Amino acid sequence: MTDLPFSAGADSFKAGICAIIGLPNVGKSTLLNKLIGERLSIVTHKAQTTRQRLLGIYSDDLHQAIFVDTPGLLEPRYALHESMQAEVARARTDADVLMYVVDLGWERSLEHAREFKPPPGVPSILCLNKADRVSDGELSAIEANLVDSSDWQSRIVTEATRAQGVDQLRKEILALLPASPPLYPVDDIAAAPVRFFAAELIRETCFEELADEVPYATAVEIETFREADDPVYIEALIYVEKDSQKGIVIGKGGSMIKTIGRKARIKIEHLIERPVYLDLRVKVMLNWRRRPGRLKLLGYDLPPGSR
Repeated sequence: MTDLPFSAGADSFKAGICAIIGLPNVGKSTLLNKLIGERLSIVTHKAQTTRQRLLGIYSDDLHQAIFVDTPGLLEPRYALHESMQAEVARARTDADVLMYVVDLGWERSLEHAREFKPPPGVPSILCLNKADRVSDGELSAIEANLVDSSDWQSRIVTEATRAQGVDQLRKEILALLPASPPLYPVDDIAAAPVRFFAAELIRETCFEELADEVPYATAVEIETFREADDPVYIEALIYVEKDSQKGIVIGKGGSMIKTIGRKARIKIEHLIERPVYLDLRVKVMLNWRRRPGRLKLLGYDLPPGSR
């Protein structure tokens, strides 16, 4: 990475990577969005929405934190899950600070937190999220019985959807960063191209509009992204695994694909602050979630030895 100019003195500036990990659907993506003040990571009510690491960047006069939103911890059942867990492992290895997120209203999340041990040598914060799901008395009992407090630099209670506790959480993370110049330009808020976020917003809309297993079988690839056009022209493919799923995504008379396209276009326009022409097509790629070669074609990284 090239050297980047910054105004703060070399001895006073702090910068580093904060990995956000936890079980699926505990609020990691919502927390990332609130921590950086922008809606970058897609958020739905369905678990396992996040598939790849997403880097969101927060900079102020003395700090730069690169927040890494990771897929939820799970037992891999097929190649896509292996890819997702490899993303988590890489984020943990790269982290200067680790933030483990708990859903206070979900017993499985609490049980997992009791068993989880922060990696040695990495400053770690326990984020007790979704505080609205428990009473004050329940919260006190959970905190008393959750984990050995010596494992964590701090424990912060949050309610991410309302941004409660987020300022204190950010302050604690920034204080733990190592001395370093900025790792990215201080005006950046993300480390991925706009076309990546366009694909994610289309996939998010699929999760919102499609039911049961169908959204989990979707992947999105941006084929054309012409920013010079007015409106911006985006051509995207939505991949599914079966012909029956293709019919569901298209819908009767094209009704579903039109709905997905309209809602995704509005999101993308809000992101890039320009009019967009979004052309969506649906294509079958048989069993793509279970075939490493096809996952690689779609841009997913896989751990060594994946079959």
